[in-house]
Amino acid sequence: MKPKIWIKSAAFDLSWFIAPMAIPPLIVFFLPEHFTHQQKTEIFPWSWILIVLSIDVAHVYTTVYKTYFKPSAYKVHKLKLLAVPFLVWVVGVFVYSVSNKLFWSLLAYFAVFHFIRQQYGFFRLYSKKETVHKWRKRVLSITIYAVTIIPILIWHVRGQQNFNWMTAGDFWYINLPKAEPFLNGLMLIILALYLLVEWKEKQDSGYLNTPRILLTLATCFSYYVSIVLTNNDFIFSLVNVVGHGIPYLALVHYSEKKELNEDSPTLLKIVLSKWGWILFYVIVFAFAYFEETLWDVFIWRENTIPFGWLYSTFKQLNDDQIISLFIPLLIMPQVVHYILDGYIWRKKDYQILQQ
Repeated sequence: MKPKIWIKSAAFDLSWFIAPMAIPPLIVFFLPEHFTHQQKTEIFPWSWILIVLSIDVAHVYTTVYKTYFKPSAYKVHKLKLLAVPFLVWVVGVFVYSVSNKLFWSLLAYFAVFHFIRQQYGFFRLYSKKETVHKWRKRVLSITIYAVTIIPILIWHVRGQQNFNWMTAGDFWYINLPKAEPFLNGLMLIILALYLLVEWKEKQDSGYLNTPRILLTLATCFSYYVSIVLTNNDFIFSLVNVVGHGIPYLALVHYSEKKELNEDSPTLLKIVLSKWGWILFYVIVFAFAYFEETLWDVFIWRENTIPFGWLYSTFKQLNDDQIISLFIPLLIMPQVVHYILDGYIWRKKDYQILQQ
């Protein structure tokens, strides 16, 4: 009998997990050229608000629904949930005091690792109920890593582009353009082998794992378009952020709704009710807005539309010692999200999602 291979349903998964990866890189080919060209090296303020603030930063805070806002999880992992933010800040202060460039570089690579692991996590969810031959399993796992890592390696051998992961110069570039054809060829070989394995799996099992194939191809398409085929800050931000943030928001909401019971706290019962998703998002957006207010008012002074009204009230920080304490504090929620994300999607959560 064919097992359940969609996380919730075909309609839900396609809308919230696959489409955010596949549609943005398609859209960019139909946008007016002058619109994308004007955002080649820096996105418009409203683009920043809709993409970075509303999705990228906001999705980070959905972790609180599975940890700090969830008494059962908080009780079990209280020490970890209290210690991790403090340790992240302490280590951040140390690294930043050594070198702010090293700080941003380490943060960028940690973020890349987090993005790649999220795609692998979805890949594993779509493979959880299958019995796959050992060598086929390796090919499948290698593929989801390859379609994310190879475009980033191509970025590295090309050198500085019009977009950055965090800040300008955060990656350690190799500047070896002659390696690009080899990397492209390697990805084609891996994709061909992957499709062959999927076909063999269909012959053995009698069905095609459609969501896994769509996820893999959508991931490949989004990374390749945003990093390799284009060199544009807006395109990179749109494709990268939407494809990562929207699926995460949806997965957290769905997984917590599956676990909801009569002992769940009132807040979770409200935000996970029929129309509660609005409050679910408003709360994380409020956290995101507060964080970015601190960033822009005290550090960057770049986004006048959402934060400019506070410039006359608060002074920008100029003391290097205070900045070396403040920036690691502001980056702490993001790093804590990366770390906790490695714990909250354990086997138990996979089992709940697959029930």
